[in-house]
Amino acid sequence: MPGTEVASELLLISKTEEPELKILDDFFEPKAVHDHFMELTTRYHPSGEENQVREYVIECARKIEGVEVIHYDSEAKDPGERVIVLRRKGSGDHISDPYVTLQAHMDMVCSPDKNIFPLKVFGYLDNEGAKWIKAGDTDSITDPKKGTTLGADDGIGVATILAILEDNDLKDYPIECFFTVQEETDMGGAANFDKSLLIGRKYINVDAEVVDTIIYGSAGGCNVRYEGNLALSSVPCGYTNLKLSISGLLGGHSGININSGRLNAIKVLTEILIRFNKRLTNLDVEGEGIKSYDLRLISLQRDEDPISNKIPSCASAIIAIPGGDKEEFVNDFTAYCEALKVQSQPEENLVYEIKEITQNSLDEASTDSLLCLLQQIPHGVIHMIPGKTSLVETSSNLANIALQNMIINASNRSSDANSMNALIQMQKSIGELFKYSVGTSDSYPPWEPTKSELLDKAQNVYKEIYHKEDAATVIHAGLECSYVVQKYDGKIDCVSIGPTILNPHTGSECLKADTVGTFYNAVTSLIQELFQKNA
Repeated sequence: MPGTEVASELLLISKTEEPELKILDDFFEPKAVHDHFMELTTRYHPSGEENQVREYVIECARKIEGVEVIHYDSEAKDPGERVIVLRRKGSGDHISDPYVTLQAHMDMVCSPDKNIFPLKVFGYLDNEGAKWIKAGDTDSITDPKKGTTLGADDGIGVATILAILEDNDLKDYPIECFFTVQEETDMGGAANFDKSLLIGRKYINVDAEVVDTIIYGSAGGCNVRYEGNLALSSVPCGYTNLKLSISGLLGGHSGININSGRLNAIKVLTEILIRFNKRLTNLDVEGEGIKSYDLRLISLQRDEDPISNKIPSCASAIIAIPGGDKEEFVNDFTAYCEALKVQSQPEENLVYEIKEITQNSLDEASTDSLLCLLQQIPHGVIHMIPGKTSLVETSSNLANIALQNMIINASNRSSDANSMNALIQMQKSIGELFKYSVGTSDSYPPWEPTKSELLDKAQNVYKEIYHKEDAATVIHAGLECSYVVQKYDGKIDCVSIGPTILNPHTGSECLKADTVGTFYNAVTSLIQELFQKNA
């Protein structure tokens, strides 16, 4: 998803107390949810390419008594047409009751790339005895570079809805199921489906990531694009080209983790290059101090899929420096990165590399202008919600840079329209200073928090199961609920719930196994509560 706020952004594992964690099988309850989820992990389904999961949902639906396929077009290309709608009529005492709609998205973020299927799924115990489900090599428990995304976001939601349709205890209730596509890229399914497809007005999104929390509002957002021109020149005679790489950063979701102090790999390289650029930071030191150098920038890029809602975890730059400075530069770069690792907790897995290559460079003015622009482009938290200092109101993620056509991309989020407009104006002003044009695209609306009957009933259920007096909150991330509520002019009750997932969109993504069962209990109890007849 573009996600929910999690209780902790780090795996709950001690690296010092227990050198070897017990690796288990992947099983968790309920069995039906487990079996559907495990099937999904074998099927290729990155955003925009969900057909294998679409086919599986329809295969399952056609085996369940009473389930009608309302909308499915196997040949559809447009995301609004590639959604799936299923419906099962009520029976017995509930034959004339209105439908309750359940919704999940069928796509996932694929990290480190799309070539991860079938996923290698395993279970393990942390030091507190809690079981987690993960994907990748088992070493990825402590080394995220050896892990992949798990797709619990939102495979566990899809699996839950299919299990609910199969649940005999719920067969009398009228259930409508809505499966969307492209949630992780542009929410294209939720944004473009035909509003006549859904008739339920109690809408439960199962894409949240904290098991004892109910979401009833989320931020809106937009993508920002800086475009400019660069001047190239030949690398001066006697210069050496070096490639600098930063990797191993935590990255993470730009809505969930933007206030967690995680480093952005593009920003890290920018600060390094400004610090080492003699024209911008002129430090002629003697002895062991880190110097500055006459450097030219050749390239700067993000070294992973440039997903706008993921904080960059790896990036590289190619620079040119005088050949005689190579040894000193390598030593200074190494010293700087070692100091950065110590200063930038929790980024102890930061990896850096430097090697010699050959290529042409930007000229001095373009090098300096681009680095200064990147330094000034906002990244991170811009503003907190007034009176709720634990909740982010407005933020921006510096997401990508492409020097070949000189485009820089960022992703903005805000739950306040005025704050969003102020951020965009600031970005445009910064761009103008450096002669870059700045435009916005792919905006999505906020989901304004509203009290409702559905929220009240969900609160009652969560109080009973999780013993929380107030389980409801709003989040900084974007959810498909925003498009759905907007499409029906706010005349639809909506909540978002789910089990606990940590570190979505990264190689550290993991699902807390025992929360799947309690979540299933919560969502089925909520359905039953909604159909409870008044005495």
